[in-house]
Amino acid sequence: MVGIDSRTFEGLLSALEKSWLKEKDKQRFNSASIAITENSNYFSGFFGSSTHLLDISSEQAATIMAVSNKDPVIEKIVTLISGNFTPDPIVIKFLIDHSKRTVKDIEYCVIDREEKEIFSCKNISDLMPFYKPEIGAMEKIKFWSPRPNKIPYNPAKPISDQLRSAAKLGSETHFTSNTKTLYGSSVLSGKHIYFGGVYSCFDRRLSLHSEMVSCLSAIMDGNTNISNLGLISTKFVDSCPQCCGSCRQFLMEIQQKTKIPIKVHSFSFDEKNVFETKLDDYLPHSWNPDI
Repeated sequence: MVGIDSRTFEGLLSALEKSWLKEKDKQRFNSASIAITENSNYFSGFFGSSTHLLDISSEQAATIMAVSNKDPVIEKIVTLISGNFTPDPIVIKFLIDHSKRTVKDIEYCVIDREEKEIFSCKNISDLMPFYKPEIGAMEKIKFWSPRPNKIPYNPAKPISDQLRSAAKLGSETHFTSNTKTLYGSSVLSGKHIYFGGVYSCFDRRLSLHSEMVSCLSAIMDGNTNISNLGLISTKFVDSCPQCCGSCRQFLMEIQQKTKIPIKVHSFSFDEKNVFETKLDDYLPHSWNPDI
């Protein structure tokens, strides 16, 4: 059932190396996934948080990469596992919810480093026949066309202007069908600006905020040198939105690992107001398990 070629397998191995792991976890578990759509393939590794509450599975991350590129109708997820594997009901539920929104059955397969299939199913919904959420199709994705969620950074132009424009592009992919409010974020990492919107889950517990999505996009593209973040929301027309506590912790964990100071830029949607602060001032007493 695997049905992937050598190039795709090499892509999974590469994504495995991009996983965000703590030193003590590197020998325990790692995973990488590919989300396959009619248009393209989207790879991601696993993102491990020091708090564990902010962990992002590779399946969830690959799905979000597809959404951020306006290509959300996933046909198949293949996951490469390094370490022990147990089917995760949280991952299965997440994929079922996604398939309900896109009205597309998702095939799911797990393989090891020897390309041996260790788990598979033709339709992710078959794994939880008792779970039948009343999730309707997302109408707005019918009008989406795939496009990259990164643009080149121009050092000759103001960074704030570029972050704001990119964050607005990110807000277009706010993945929800039950709210008119849109959030979008962007990050400068190296020579590119990455952007994304909120991935709002049906149960609201597995949601990823736009700040996390844009950071994840950069990291899984191999660019971990995140130095600036932009945030915008249609909810804040003439005032500036603020990052929630979880996003501040998420950003702080990135800064602690890369040792690169992060500056936060928040924009009113009418583009008339800007709030800027250093992440150290934004979360002055952050939690660090290594201290």
